[in-house]
Amino acid sequence: MELIPPPESVQHRSETVIYLGVSCPIWGHVITDNLRRVWFLNSEIFKSEFKDCPVTYIKSGNFDIEHKENAGFKRLLEILEVKVDELECIDCPTQFDKIILPDESFFDLFPRRFTKEYVETIDRIRNFALKNSTPISNKKLYFYHGLRQIGEERLAEYFKSKGYDIITHEQRADIDVELNLLINCESFASILGSVSHNTVFMRNHTEAIFIPRTINWFSAHQVALNQICSLNATFIDASLPIFAGKFYYLISPQLKRFFGDKWEGYEEEDFKNFLQYVKNCIYEDRAFSTKIADSVAPILTDFMAQLKRRKDLITAFDMPPHWETFRSSFYYRTHVGILAWGKDWLENNQISNDLEKQYTLQAIKISYTKHKIYYSVYYNDKEGWSETVCSPEMAGTTGTGKPICGMKVWLDEAGSKEFDILYRMHKFDGEWTAWAKNGEAIYSYGQKLNAIQINLEPKSNATK
Repeated sequence: MELIPPPESVQHRSETVIYLGVSCPIWGHVITDNLRRVWFLNSEIFKSEFKDCPVTYIKSGNFDIEHKENAGFKRLLEILEVKVDELECIDCPTQFDKIILPDESFFDLFPRRFTKEYVETIDRIRNFALKNSTPISNKKLYFYHGLRQIGEERLAEYFKSKGYDIITHEQRADIDVELNLLINCESFASILGSVSHNTVFMRNHTEAIFIPRTINWFSAHQVALNQICSLNATFIDASLPIFAGKFYYLISPQLKRFFGDKWEGYEEEDFKNFLQYVKNCIYEDRAFSTKIADSVAPILTDFMAQLKRRKDLITAFDMPPHWETFRSSFYYRTHVGILAWGKDWLENNQISNDLEKQYTLQAIKISYTKHKIYYSVYYNDKEGWSETVCSPEMAGTTGTGKPICGMKVWLDEAGSKEFDILYRMHKFDGEWTAWAKNGEAIYSYGQKLNAIQINLEPKSNATK
């Protein structure tokens, strides 16, 4: 497929145009991305020199500013006094004599940043809402997301018990209604994501409660938006997502502590939602979200300990055999050469590094929340084996350039009754060692190593 169209397919237009960038249909990106160049249309230079120039944009995917699903964005532009009917979508290769590209006023570079022009754009929308404000009956609002958020319904009901009105997507479909709710709101709550970005339209210093999708990820966009109206923001951990692309929420001890409720353990509905979440993800062939494995491990261990006492519930959900092994509780990472520690923790049976690159393997960490795993590495005939460590401690060295030439790994007594742990090493000569199992020692016999592979398998499935 040609990335550059042939010259004869390019339209040529002898005019100057204003280009606002690529328009995205996702609401959060409407706020942070689609509006980032609109400031220019309110500037003196535009009004004096370019007001008669066509204003253009490119659509992302099936985005259509006239589609009813994008009515919110269209209405924001109308509030900002943009002549929406005169906007031109460029949907084929086109060459202009001159293109005016306004600078961005909200930046995706980390940390997220914004300019006074972006604040002025948002303030124009907020001032419109203030001018047209009508009273609302309840000023405590929970904005409900709903899409792919398992357990959010229960989360919303908990906030409802604390006096919050639940505002659904359908209730927010009319942007004028939504802006009125936001400008009158005194306490806002939602999960973190596009729906939480609505807080940028609230009055300064309003209380906002956010539930992150994971406990170690905070939307950098949201942090920047909070600064625009100086929100009184609180982030509360009430999630336990272990699969990529899906999120699971529960009534956590942190959430109850925030509202002053007594914590008496997780409730049956938390377990029911979790089992349905795991079951759905297994059958959808979802991948583990190993990036958050470090953070969720302590909470997951406690949660699973309580869930195990509900064998009746597990049976009722007809969980697949060895369903616990589907969770992201076993992972490992290696330290190699100039690459240091790998960026991500590895899932069960993944190869740790690029086999084509000959960077020496120098250290390893293994983590498993269900059982203890012990391991040791071999240096050379003179130094022998390292001391035995227990997951998630490090075996080997960093910063010394000392290569590993062997290893052995084994489970504790309880774990060895349920699983076999198999492992092998990849050598600089391009060959793998044979698989070893359950504490057997393997050596590279003088060859340097650049990768390992570890496989934790239920006893019934393990390679013999």
